[in-house]
Amino acid sequence: MKLTIIPTDGSVGENGVFYNGLDLSSCNIPADVHALQWQDTAGWIEYDITIPNETITELPAWANCCMTKWTEANNPPVVPPTAAQNKTFASQKLYETDWTTIPDVGDPTKSNPYLSNVQDFVTYRNTIRQYAINPIAGVINWPSIPQTIWTTV
Repeated sequence: MKLTIIPTDGSVGENGVFYNGLDLSSCNIPADVHALQWQDTAGWIEYDITIPNETITELPAWANCCMTKWTEANNPPVVPPTAAQNKTFASQKLYETDWTTIPDVGDPTKSNPYLSNVQDFVTYRNTIRQYAINPIAGVINWPSIPQTIWTTV
C-alpha cells in the first residue's frame, strides 16, 4: 500500500486515490508534521524544515486515523431512494412488461409461440403496481422479473 498524508491540506492518498479537505482534526497529528509517506512496509515522516525526516517501519496511530477518514470519504453513506425515485423505478418496470398484457401474447389460438406463463407476469406487475400507485421511500426488495416461457402449439 502506498500512503501519503499532508495534514495542512487535509489530504490523504491511498494507492493513488486522493481526498483533499478532509477533517483530520480528531486524528491528533503532531503540529510539526508536514507529511507522511509510506510504501508497503516502511516510510518516513516529513517534519517542518527545522526537524529532519524520521524513517518509520510502523504507521503511527494518527496515520491510521487518517486512513479511516480516507475510507469514509471513499465509501460515502448510501442514501435510500425517495418515494418519487421508487415510483419512477416501478413505473419503468411496468413499462418494460406492458407487452405481456396484450391478450394475443398468451393466447395459443392467436399466437404461436405464445407466452405460457402470463400469470407470472400478472403477479409480478400487481406487486410492482402497488409501488407505482402508493410509492414509499426507502430500500425496497423488488421482485425479480419472471423469465419468459414461450410454448409452441
